Amino acid sequence: MEKDQDPTIVVEDSPEQEKYELLKEKLKYRQAERENSKKIDHKQVRLNIQADALPSKTFFIMNALAAIIAGYGLLSNSAAVVIGAMLVAMMLGPISGMALAFIDNRWLFFKTAFKTLVLGVSMIVSIGIILGLININLPITHEILSRTQPTIMDLMIALAGGAAGAFAAVSPRLSVAVVGVAVATALVPPLVASGILIAHLEWKHAANALLLALTNIVAIQISSSLVLWAAGFRRGSDEEVNSTVIEFIKRNIVSLLVLFALGIYLSFNFMMMLNKQMYEHQVESLIESQFNQHNNLIDTVQFDRRKEMTLIRVVLRGDIAPKPQQISALNQKLAQDPRGKPSVVQVRFIPVQIIQAKESPDFDIKQVEAEQLIQP
Repeated sequence: MEKDQDPTIVVEDSPEQEKYELLKEKLKYRQAERENSKKIDHKQVRLNIQADALPSKTFFIMNALAAIIAGYGLLSNSAAVVIGAMLVAMMLGPISGMALAFIDNRWLFFKTAFKTLVLGVSMIVSIGIILGLININLPITHEILSRTQPTIMDLMIALAGGAAGAFAAVSPRLSVAVVGVAVATALVPPLVASGILIAHLEWKHAANALLLALTNIVAIQISSSLVLWAAGFRRGSDEEVNSTVIEFIKRNIVSLLVLFALGIYLSFNFMMMLNKQMYEHQVESLIESQFNQHNNLIDTVQFDRRKEMTLIRVVLRGDIAPKPQQISALNQKLAQDPRGKPSVVQVRFIPVQIIQAKESPDFDIKQVEAEQLIQP
């Protein structure tokens, strides 16, 4: 074969071959359609949900391990470890069981699922208390405190997670384990965080973390019930039957009332948090405009909420200390805190001294250069 000759072999399909390939593709497409349109196996789904709702040895072992991993993730302030712990958690099972018990009107099964949930929650909180006592000298991290401010957004996230979990449970082609990770993320960390905070005697924060867990449990149960109801699950029926919205509300009335009350409270919490953030941003901007000049730079701004006022502690580094008259004028400009109380600034000034060799020339440091010196 010559070097310049193309060695590529071109095979032209015959009309019969093309027709055969087209028929094969149509057959595969129809097989995929049949696989995708499989009906829900109500009996098997019921058995799966009932099995996951039982207080089994596997349930307690896996959730205990998840609580330990999540606890050390919270204590070490590692979000990745907290999320990774949810790969072994199994908290979706009893909540789905309660949802199925409500729509099937099976109170004996509800008692079993509720007992499993209470035992699981108690165990996880207890593990959190033990971890908090063992590591009592460790500070309360941001990952822990982030579970102590429940808002309406947490409720929306839990509703979506519960719906996804229920849809995966009834779908023949989806794995409920993947969705269970997202649901467990909304349950295990706040429960462990509440236990750690109880060990530190932070009762208010612990109660807020438990409130977040309760919000997630109720929201997941309601959305799971709605998906199962829409999928045709009814007591004594393995096929989809007609139903009314009124019947669904009657069977879930307690959960709906609790969800409504939580929604109002969490909406109020969200508005309070939003007002607080806007107030702090406005104050910090005004303080920076007043003090970030003449080579002075702000290190930190802390808000200390007191009964009669909000004390704003400012740590300032630089060459020229602010005068009391400047701080007094700044206090007059500051807005009141969200409670309507006055805002008072207190400055801790740290003088900056430049030390260099005698033979070195003098250099004036500009404001931009001073800012670059303190940047990490």
